[in-house]
Amino acid sequence: MSGLDVTGGRVLDPGQGIDATATVSIADRIITAVELAGGAASDGAGANSSAAARDGGAGAGGGAGVGDSAGVGGGAGVGDSAGVGGGAGVGDSAGVGGGAGVGGGALGGNGEPGDDGARRPADYRQVIDAAGLLVTPGLVDVHTHLFPGVSHYGIEPDAHCLGRGVTTAVDAGSSGAQTFPGLRRYVIERSRTRVLAFLNIAVQGMISRLVGELEDIRWASPGQAIACARENPDLIVGIKVRLGYQMVGNDPAPALRLAREAADTLGLPLMVHVIDMRPALGWLLPYLGPGDVVTHCFHGNEGGILDSAGRLLPAAVAARERGVLFDVGHGEGSFAYHVARNALAQGFPPDTISSDLHAHNVAGPVFDQAVTLSKLLHLGMQLEDVIRAATSTPAAAVRREARIGALVAGRDADVSLFELREGAWPLPDAAGATETVGRLLVPRMVIRAGHARELAEPAIPGGVSARGAGGAGR
Repeated sequence: MSGLDVTGGRVLDPGQGIDATATVSIADRIITAVELAGGAASDGAGANSSAAARDGGAGAGGGAGVGDSAGVGGGAGVGDSAGVGGGAGVGDSAGVGGGAGVGGGALGGNGEPGDDGARRPADYRQVIDAAGLLVTPGLVDVHTHLFPGVSHYGIEPDAHCLGRGVTTAVDAGSSGAQTFPGLRRYVIERSRTRVLAFLNIAVQGMISRLVGELEDIRWASPGQAIACARENPDLIVGIKVRLGYQMVGNDPAPALRLAREAADTLGLPLMVHVIDMRPALGWLLPYLGPGDVVTHCFHGNEGGILDSAGRLLPAAVAARERGVLFDVGHGEGSFAYHVARNALAQGFPPDTISSDLHAHNVAGPVFDQAVTLSKLLHLGMQLEDVIRAATSTPAAAVRREARIGALVAGRDADVSLFELREGAWPLPDAAGATETVGRLLVPRMVIRAGHARELAEPAIPGGVSARGAGGAGR
């Protein structure tokens, strides 16, 4: 049985209470064990050693100061600065530091070749030394747009999601009941990224900016949405509706009513795009219940979660108390530093941190989900809370927590590895402001269904990295 061990990194899984140096073991696309340093096995109930690591301030396992800004190394031995995490090469069955890069990631068991063409014995184990890196559950981005060639928003999931450390990406309404079969056949089934979907209540989905998808309410069909979701329960995780005036006109009530009907009939959550909605957010929130998602919660336009004096809406607090989730959904125009900072100061962090990544923001201001996470870290969220909002919470939001979002034996072998790099990066929000971020989560490697892949450096203009100052520090 072929396998893979990720060892020596700071394993951070807030949903399971794990923050410690540990080894994550994988076989046949499944996590088989998470073994804490010293030999203890995590049972998923939490790791007490995390408190000592946090209090000490240094990276777990001696990781502080490790994580050189050089690229992931193929051919580096242990301790070479070009290796993964600024320290170690990737080993073969003879041990760590054998000098081999991660050659595409597939493991060749039963004498069959891996992606690099080499034949290996059935009991071959690949070893990745992750010293100086954060090792987290595979990221879950609950708001993306992944229907290229049909939706004007569409991007390729493997290049922009898996290639940036995201193992599960949820398409948020690019397709409707009449276009979802194409999303399934031509995108989902051909991608290595796990792609799920919120189904748009508009049968055509989000095709063009020329006309809002529900300016003519006849495009909304609860019946067709219900039938499509029932035919595709493995992929459709909820219903999506955009209630901005550009999509539905000045009266969002008919569109909300039809989307609510479909979601309630299916027993699935409703995701609502709330920016530029008329009337303001307070009108909508009473119609949302447990598991429903308010996306673009930190947009900077009128009618959001803050009143004109900057105070948090009591209706938003009440909605969260009854189980409504608030999602970042950064996007091209839906995230403002000043709104997020104000909400955080009033004790209102996001439940999930999604990118709303699409064709119009992938070159900025969003770039990828990791950059969005870095912005929330910059605004004062704790690293553990940022990672939780991109792993266990979104996994539960799409009702896949039994398979993804955690480093637990028996779960799918989806793992993300990051360098927490120090430096100075001028990062714009989506409301015209730019702030200099001092710590950047840089995806270095991703493991999807047991297959490891090294990742390229992020293309973020204007940043200055503090060479040698990265790693897995707090």
